[in-house]
Amino acid sequence: MKGAVSLKEWLDDHFITYSLRKDVLVIPGFGRCLIQADYEHIFKERKTKDGKGAEVIFNSQENLAFLKEDDIPYIVFPFGKRWYYVNIDDDPKEVQFQELRYVGESPKFEHDCSEYYPLGIHTGFELLNGSGSLSNWCKKVKFLGYGGLGIADRNTMAATLALQTNAAGAGLKYCFGYSVTIQIDDEKVNGIVYCNTQKGFRNLLRLQKAVAVDNVETKVITPIELLNRAEGNVFVFEKRMGGWLVEHQDKLQDFIEAFDGWVYFQVDCTEYKADRIDSAVLLSMKAYFDEFYKGHLKYKHGVRPILIQDVYYLDKEDWHTKIVLNKIDSGAAHEQSDQQYVKTIDELYNDWRKVFSDKYDDEVFYDMVSATADIVENAEAAYDLSCNYAPQYDMTPDEKAKYGTTHNMFLQLIEEGFKKLVPEGEEEKYRERIEYEKYVIESTDNVDYFLIQREEINWAKEHGILTGIGRGSAGGALTLYLLGITFIDPLRYDLLFERFLLPERAGLEPADVTKICEDIDSSDYIEIELENGKKYKFDKDAQFLVKRGDETLSVYADELQEEDDIVFDRKNELFDL
Repeated sequence: MKGAVSLKEWLDDHFITYSLRKDVLVIPGFGRCLIQADYEHIFKERKTKDGKGAEVIFNSQENLAFLKEDDIPYIVFPFGKRWYYVNIDDDPKEVQFQELRYVGESPKFEHDCSEYYPLGIHTGFELLNGSGSLSNWCKKVKFLGYGGLGIADRNTMAATLALQTNAAGAGLKYCFGYSVTIQIDDEKVNGIVYCNTQKGFRNLLRLQKAVAVDNVETKVITPIELLNRAEGNVFVFEKRMGGWLVEHQDKLQDFIEAFDGWVYFQVDCTEYKADRIDSAVLLSMKAYFDEFYKGHLKYKHGVRPILIQDVYYLDKEDWHTKIVLNKIDSGAAHEQSDQQYVKTIDELYNDWRKVFSDKYDDEVFYDMVSATADIVENAEAAYDLSCNYAPQYDMTPDEKAKYGTTHNMFLQLIEEGFKKLVPEGEEEKYRERIEYEKYVIESTDNVDYFLIQREEINWAKEHGILTGIGRGSAGGALTLYLLGITFIDPLRYDLLFERFLLPERAGLEPADVTKICEDIDSSDYIEIELENGKKYKFDKDAQFLVKRGDETLSVYADELQEEDDIVFDRKNELFDL
């Protein structure tokens, strides 16, 4: 195809291990691929099985059955200036094109990459500047033989959860990073904060609030805001800050003390398309090394250099992506470079060697590499994914006086809506539906969420902001209608609540459970102390579902044994017990 790079050039540029045999490409650890380089159209038409019509399928130039017999599961082909592959086992009507990269065995390099972790990744969550999905970042990092990665998005932590899930799924270590600007006197100082501990993670979340909420106009924070949130974190001065460090070593001491010595200087030897940017970065690094490097891997104030290359796109051919994003954002591209992709350890070494003289031997390079390992391998910050965390509704003083608790407020507001909106004569039907919905909502711990939604709708109405009448699948919830969040009666139009919220979605057991009912008068009861330390009185004939050893049994209260694990209903655990 015209304009496409040769297959060999593409494979070499992407460090794919391969061998070529006529029209077959063999990639160890991936498979054999048919090379389909010359074709007029990617798709073609074929008759449907009934012979009455036509359907569009992938245009394979070879019989797929023959390819399967020859153990060739893939077809590779050029499109535009890239190479793609398809799996012939896919439905030819729904074939998925995959870029031919990060496949097969990890390449072998001259230099050791076991301690290097790319920490300067700017993801697509850094809107209109970074790019690439976390799944692809992780694929490339793993393919190049690196053991993990870290992000450095500016003024956003939106990528952190995606980083954790994708890195963990790929068997990679990871570290949350956050690029930030600090206003110190009349100068702006740039740096990256990396999380070490859960305490550091909480501190970083507070820094995010300081940037995105408290200082939303300027997007900068004060040194006090940063240093007060230093515990459990690491600070890296950005690559242009070498001159500032030399001139403000007194202020540097505040950083060293606050971050407990975990302070670094970023070294990034990426080449830009503008000499002024290259000059600024090179002069900054020169200022730092002239002042701070004391020889034999000793650094003034203990502020070590660290090899962090800022990367904004996955591969070299993607470099124009950043230009397009920047122009959408501001009408102009800034800091253009076709070198800001994740490089191999050999490429990083060669870039560094071109910039640094023989005064700095390879030990300096590997010391900067090991500094990345110090950060990632000590990083423990992570989201707890074992629980579903939802925001809590903050009651006003008047609401506390009137309702007491958010649960009681939720129930009373529903009753107010019930009296106002339920058609006369249909109360029984509506009561049955609302009791079922309340049970699911309470059991899935969504009471506060509904109150928050109600407050948002009321605020919008008070300020003349239009809101939707149905809000998607929420239109099927009678609860939302009675609370005034939606404005469609779901029973009138036979709408399903389950389309909005399924009990199974929050882990509610469809099987029998122990349910707490209303109080009854009883003179024949037993007293039980549960794991929460509270004591409860139950009639001796009350039935419990319990797990006893490997068995699940239904027993009466007076048959309970000390080792029994009572299976309570989730609603009771949240609101009753």
